[in-house]
Amino acid sequence: MSYVVKKFGQIVGSNIETHPKTSQRLLKLGYALSGLQMKYFPERYLLPHQIYASVVCNRLIRYSLGKPENSAVVNLFFPCELLHAVGIKPESVEGFSGYLNGACCERFFIDYIENVGIPKTLCSYHKTMLGAALAKVLPKPKFIMATTMICDANIITFRELADFWGIPLFTVDIPSNNDEDSIGYVENQLKQAVSFIEENTDKKFDYEKLKEVIKRENRSMRLYKEYFKELSVKYIPNDITSEMYKLLLTHILNGTEEAEKYFEMILDDAQGQEDRNDKIRILWCHPLPNWQKSIKEIINNSPKYQLLCSDLNFDAVFELDENNPLRSLAIKLLNNHLRGSADHRAGKILDMAQYLNADGVVYFNNWGCKKSLGGAGITKRILEEKGIPVLLLDGDGCDRENINDGQMKTRLQAFLEILEVKR
Repeated sequence: MSYVVKKFGQIVGSNIETHPKTSQRLLKLGYALSGLQMKYFPERYLLPHQIYASVVCNRLIRYSLGKPENSAVVNLFFPCELLHAVGIKPESVEGFSGYLNGACCERFFIDYIENVGIPKTLCSYHKTMLGAALAKVLPKPKFIMATTMICDANIITFRELADFWGIPLFTVDIPSNNDEDSIGYVENQLKQAVSFIEENTDKKFDYEKLKEVIKRENRSMRLYKEYFKELSVKYIPNDITSEMYKLLLTHILNGTEEAEKYFEMILDDAQGQEDRNDKIRILWCHPLPNWQKSIKEIINNSPKYQLLCSDLNFDAVFELDENNPLRSLAIKLLNNHLRGSADHRAGKILDMAQYLNADGVVYFNNWGCKKSLGGAGITKRILEEKGIPVLLLDGDGCDRENINDGQMKTRLQAFLEILEVKR
């Protein structure tokens, strides 16, 4: 299958400059076939919630290719609850680029965008999305909405996309402080975001619908909290790709019926596992290289190691106030542990590592993510002072040509062996 996917990616890539519509059609067909395989012929080791997540995420990606006129490009941390309230489908930069990587064609788009002047130091997820857009493989969406949360590439990427497509852009600025002034500042921007949506959809924003979205999200997050209780004492099988799918469920789709069903399923699957905790337990920080075979072979459903979760997948656990939705969403954004100082993020990672009884933490230094890279040493120091070993692992979540695979594998194996001895 890997040969077939690789060959498919080469065909897609070979057409992007001369026949971009052909590449687009090939991707739509490929993802459609992949979705059918996930639904009817999934990997045997996957739990029901993992299979469901793969199908839902696949459907979301295909929607952005098939119905761009009802899609809005977003970054991972935009409050998509606002879009769900008016029936606009969010199109995640990180998600779409990850799928292009899964089709083994991300490098063609990265080369394309670097050749027109985008710097090599930009995040690979963003370069892949930019390449797909400017090569006219990714169709024009309705508009773009983003935040400044953690990623300095957001400003560059979304301005470039908005200019190229000739579509409106709205950016929510997230301050470093978390105080009353900051809450008011973000809340006011979200009010402006509502006006922006109304202006660009010719629809009156439905606050009652937003309340329904928030009610579902609150129910989902209560289920998710119960799941973490189970995870703190149990071995629950997990794999790198499923953890990446979870990013879209905890962020882009949170508040939807699909997400609520997912969280019901993940808790059911957790409760169905045996009460045992005999694996080396790993908390991951930042994205996971779901394309990297050598890392997956070590971690995925390992007889010795357990991938607990990524810190990107517990940042959204927050109870919202349905009667004051915009203020509540502002508070949620400001309470995200990825906002603000490296010490703030490290403290939240420490809390979760202790709660989940993690034996160690892998801090993934994803290429181009300057804020995360800058805070790596601080996080390592804070956690190790509390007796939790940390591996700083340099890699690239999206570009398979921008890594030293052998070195990464060796360092991860050595770290895990140290944890075994320590235990």
